Amino acid sequence: MKFRKNLSLIMLICCIMSTTYAKNEESFETARKSAKIAGYSLSKTQRWLHEVALKRIDPATGLYIADDNWNYRDTAADCYPFLTWAAFILDSEALNGPVRSVLHAEQKLCNHLDRIPVSYDYKNNRKIDLSYDEMIFQASEYVKDGLIAIIEVTGKDEWFERMKGIEEDIWKHARYDTPYGKIPSMNVEVNGEQIQALVRLYTMTGQKKFLDWAERLADYYLLAGNFVPTRLRDHGCEIIGGLGLLLGVESEHNPQKAKIYQPLIKKMLDEILTRGTNEDGIMFDTLDKPDSRLSDGWGYNYVTYLCYDMVADRPVYRNLIVQTLANLEKTKYKNYRWEGDSIDGFADSIEGGLYIMNRYPVPEALAWADSEMAANVVYSDKPLATAPLWGTMKLQANGVRTTLIHALMHTRGLIARPWRKDLTLGASETKDGLAVVIKAAENWAGRLVFDIPRHRQYMGFKHDWPRMNTMPEWFTVEPDKKYIVKNLTNGTEKTYTGKQLHKGLPVELKDDQETLLLIK
Repeated sequence: MKFRKNLSLIMLICCIMSTTYAKNEESFETARKSAKIAGYSLSKTQRWLHEVALKRIDPATGLYIADDNWNYRDTAADCYPFLTWAAFILDSEALNGPVRSVLHAEQKLCNHLDRIPVSYDYKNNRKIDLSYDEMIFQASEYVKDGLIAIIEVTGKDEWFERMKGIEEDIWKHARYDTPYGKIPSMNVEVNGEQIQALVRLYTMTGQKKFLDWAERLADYYLLAGNFVPTRLRDHGCEIIGGLGLLLGVESEHNPQKAKIYQPLIKKMLDEILTRGTNEDGIMFDTLDKPDSRLSDGWGYNYVTYLCYDMVADRPVYRNLIVQTLANLEKTKYKNYRWEGDSIDGFADSIEGGLYIMNRYPVPEALAWADSEMAANVVYSDKPLATAPLWGTMKLQANGVRTTLIHALMHTRGLIARPWRKDLTLGASETKDGLAVVIKAAENWAGRLVFDIPRHRQYMGFKHDWPRMNTMPEWFTVEPDKKYIVKNLTNGTEKTYTGKQLHKGLPVELKDDQETLLLIK
């Protein structure tokens, strides 16, 4: 009798789980496809981390000599942050060991004007003299492209303190007079970077000086009433993105200033659309030059259009953006050489596109991103074990960056720790939660780490403002909210808080057996 009861209970559970799977079958099928994509990309990145990147940390100085240099315009700004991202996602021991030690080493060796650093000749153990403008340029690059990208995933860790210290000293030593006060540079790229950094520092610290400095720069460019940047690709994108993020934060913290900036920014955005895009909405490299190349920074620039719509609280540019994304299915954008054969052009174009797809998941655009990543960045047609790996110089590092952003889109922000090369992990959102597929060739025990609303908990934003140099949020859990986790493979069900899921959901995998999870 007991056996029959147990059998009946097992049959009932199987029936319930089967019904649950059937209701979410499409989501699980999508998650399976995503698991294949993300599994390959993450495993290849783990190979790169251990077989290539970590070996480029100089044992004598502790600096990351990614391109046989340690400078702040390229190595620190574009190579080091994505070494850090790779370690954060794939190897916590490396993150908190040699990768973190690079931060300690560069401060010890390179600080020059208070906490503002200069390049370092690691072969001859000496700092390299730089002009004031070059020093500010390199420090600003490190803050915006390097440290911001790191703190977007780590929060107020040591990298945040480094960023705050450099920014305070950049502005302490600002030397260019304007009608609105001294600014540290006359370079539009640097000043765009500064706005992006200062806005984040303001919301992360609550210290008004950072917002005042950002407004000083915005006033300098906007209040004349006719500012439109001419360069719409790398370097020119910074001021566009900076003004968009500032507008968003001002709408929350200084609405009167936002009312002044909003029509001026709209005028800039409209001029770019009129004078700087083709018939499909893709931007040119240069304003008023339709014969120039198409800009690999098109997506970076559209980030500000998204911010504008959020501030306006109506779809001013939504339809245009959605149609631009849909146009990516056209043949001319398949394997388009944004920067010749350089991986960087593909990586930048896709990254900017993914920022927009995070808000508007247009199917044609998502398919374009998957195809372009496979063919031009990840090269996923090669067997994983023997696939050629990226290098560590800045253009290759940008390929690693976009690979990680794209992979986490396919896991919806989930991270499996410890990662192992035989793992595959994918997820897809359901009507009320998340469908997860995870598998390993051999027994595996670890944790599935869920993402949180980092924009609020780390960055201090009330809204998840679209922005550059971030790891986009996909599926996030609120720390105090409760979530039901159903394991459709073994028939178990348990309730967790978001805080527990962020710390890590314990998972055990059997040899080559697919595990299906449903989170509600």
